[in-house]
Amino acid sequence: MKILFFTPTGARTGSEMVLWYLIKHLAGSDIKTAVYSRQAGELFAKNSPADATYIHKFHRGLPYYSVEAVYHRVFGLTPEESYIKRIHQEFKPDIWYFNTITMPQFARLARKLNVPYVVHVHELLETFDTLRADSFSEMLTYAKTTLGCSQIVVDQLQKMGVPNLHLLHSFIDTQKINLQKDRAALRQTLGLPADAFVWLMSGTMCMRKGYDMVPDLLQHLPKNAYLVWLGSGSEYGVSYYLEERVKREGLNFIALGAKGGQDYYDYLNICDGFVLTSREDPFPLVMIESAYLQKPVVGFNSGGISEFVQSGMGEVAPAFDIPKLAEIMQKVMNGTIAIDKNVLRERALTFDVNRQLDNWQKLLAKF
Repeated sequence: MKILFFTPTGARTGSEMVLWYLIKHLAGSDIKTAVYSRQAGELFAKNSPADATYIHKFHRGLPYYSVEAVYHRVFGLTPEESYIKRIHQEFKPDIWYFNTITMPQFARLARKLNVPYVVHVHELLETFDTLRADSFSEMLTYAKTTLGCSQIVVDQLQKMGVPNLHLLHSFIDTQKINLQKDRAALRQTLGLPADAFVWLMSGTMCMRKGYDMVPDLLQHLPKNAYLVWLGSGSEYGVSYYLEERVKREGLNFIALGAKGGQDYYDYLNICDGFVLTSREDPFPLVMIESAYLQKPVVGFNSGGISEFVQSGMGEVAPAFDIPKLAEIMQKVMNGTIAIDKNVLRERALTFDVNRQLDNWQKLLAKF
């Protein structure tokens, strides 16, 4: 079988990391893979494990869109769609596989070419609201099958009547988590006191990830509690709001910025606990990674965290009760909530690619 995967950026987003792990572990199997990435993100532009990789080569902007409009009137396709059609003719895939819901125009192209396709949904309602209703509906209605990355995603899709729907949890590759830097030395380099209890949140700073709630959360925590944010910063006004409150109120907050490659896990390991401040998060990979590193997991009831966290791992607060989440964090800090490191590690291993790949292949066999 040959599969042509579509991905939006090729960068280190959760859905695209899942795709990268999947394709990497399909290497050498009887399934041949190709990837089309709409941006030249480092995962696939530089380190693609696929048998064939194609990167979007059109420069967006007013000149391109003007040409696109004329091209579409003449040929009935955009230049990008013509490129994808050539890729299809060259690679000759049996199915197309859309790794997110953000590319409904290509599902329409698949129907034009009479190509069966799969949609892998890693999103909740906030992302639904970025798509035109007709395109979103058509993409899901005509899919050969639709996969949801968590039960909450599947539940939302079921309520919409989406056909041929299956659950396939997101997963990580635990073999990639190899720590190289001394944890105590790294904490000291960052200026963290020896007695600090460090909570870490990972993700791009945006309203969906809840970075605006950091100051209020810290106000409810003891003086030795620190919150470290691992992920790309923001250039918008809420970032200024956060920075000013941290400075004026003397809050224990450190913004690390994005860390790529192996360093990412070393920085993740500096924490004593992981806190998910997201307003929506279908099944964040970082909570699985944190559990593998045996860190307690707490957060708001904002998605897949509720089906992931079990007794001995941490606790989930009602969304978005900041005092309650802070209370849970304090109970973890003082031992009132018992944490079992073995439970954390074993739960993370449930969502390792080597275990989930069998589930994916069984679902693929039904297509």
